[in-house]
Order: sequence, then C-alpha cells, then structure tokens
Amino acid sequence: MLDISIADDTFLIKNIGKDSISNIYSIYRNTCDFKYATGIFYSIRYSQFSQEISQFITRPDVFFLDICLIPSKEVIGIVKGLVVHKDKIVWVNSLVINKPYQKRGYGKKAVELLENYLKQEFHMDKVYLSVYKTNKAGIIFWEKCGYTKCDYLSEIYPDKSNELVYFMWKTL
Repeated sequence: MLDISIADDTFLIKNIGKDSISNIYSIYRNTCDFKYATGIFYSIRYSQFSQEISQFITRPDVFFLDICLIPSKEVIGIVKGLVVHKDKIVWVNSLVINKPYQKRGYGKKAVELLENYLKQEFHMDKVYLSVYKTNKAGIIFWEKCGYTKCDYLSEIYPDKSNELVYFMWKTL
C-alpha cells in the first residue's frame, strides 16, 4: 500500500490502521446508506470483509485512507483507490463520508486535498472513477468536484458494467 499522509487545518488523511478496521467494517455493512460508495449491496461477513481488505492493501499501488477531523482525529470517512504510475492516472474506488458529516463540504474538501497531493507527490495527470447510474447524489457530488462523464471508457470496457455505471474523470 502506498504511504500517504495529508494534513491541513481541517483534516488528517492517512493510511488506515488496525484501529480503523471496525469503523470500515461498519461502513461496508451499512449497505443501505453506503452501497453505492462501497459497491457492496448485500450483507458481508467480517471474515470475507477482512480477507478482501487484506488482499487489497498488500498491493503496492493502492491507497486506503482514513479521513480524520483535526484536532480530534475522529474518523469521519474513508477513501480508497489505485495509482497507475506508468499512465499517470488514479482510479478512486470508494469515497465515504459518514452520514452525520455529509452536506458540510467535507467530501469535496477531502477530494481536493487528495487530488492536490496525488498531483504534487506522484505527478498524476488524471483521476477516473465510476458512479452507479442510480446514485443521483453521487453523480451530483462528483460533478460539483469538477468530474465529467466520459463515454470512451465504455468502449474500452465493453462489458455489462457500463450499463450500470457512468465513468467519470477529471484532469488534475
């Protein structure tokens, strides 16, 4: 897993730790509120969850980060993704801000901090993600963050996933 630590007056965005696992598991279990962000639409057992997380974080090109408020260091969300160094692109797999902290601008600010970090530290040029077509709030959120739908990825990935999701992107 990539070693990432980003801080400003509002946030500390850092690699997940062992103390994060129960919080992350509660997010992944909460399919009602977070199914679109996690891609998990069904109940998930802890053993399956921990196995998938363990496999993900052992990869050298991924990030899985806690979004913590300053100064309390309370975890209010998570973001995970993949950096493709040779292509200078980032794929964001999930971004979750816990319900009590939504609609306060925290998600947008966390995205901006992460984008700036990835551009400066890893020299990334573009960020890609997918949003379920039925996730209207998610589509609006990403558009407010400057992302636009891109049809050409549907041609590159001609499987059935593009029937379910919009691919979106942004130049950094």
